Amino acid sequence: MVCVITIDMELKDVPGELIRVLTPISNIGINIISIIHLREKKTNGRVPVRLVISETDEELFKKMIDELEKNDIIITTINKQVRKRDIDIVVIGHVVDTDIRDTIDRLNKHGLVIDLDLSMPDPYKESSARMKVVISEENLKDFDNELNKISKEKNLLFIKSY
Repeated sequence: MVCVITIDMELKDVPGELIRVLTPISNIGINIISIIHLREKKTNGRVPVRLVISETDEELFKKMIDELEKNDIIITTINKQVRKRDIDIVVIGHVVDTDIRDTIDRLNKHGLVIDLDLSMPDPYKESSARMKVVISEENLKDFDNELNKISKEKNLLFIKSY
């Protein structure tokens, strides 16, 4: 009986992205059993990919995960245990005037803003934005605290999907 590890990830839908995942795994020496590329489930320019690898020792596995995450690969589950999830946030207020870049940078310290839709019907009135953020469960509390700080400092309203 071969023991396997199943890893679900979200990849950008651009040429060469799959090879960016496979190269570090191969270089580390981990055996890839199968790859399932779920193009029909593409959302927000990202494609879900399921990777099945042979079970390996903990040190090599950690090295592989670290290498993938260092290359901005979003690992959502490992053996069906949630590692990261997508959340949607709506921001209402003077989003642009209060330095949206600063807001994104501060949120990226706890998660990763992967999509932003901005609605600004009048440059002198309030605007709104929808952000899609990928975040790990262990960072959710710090992320929430940062949202509260930003809300108070910039007088913005955040509506969260969780």
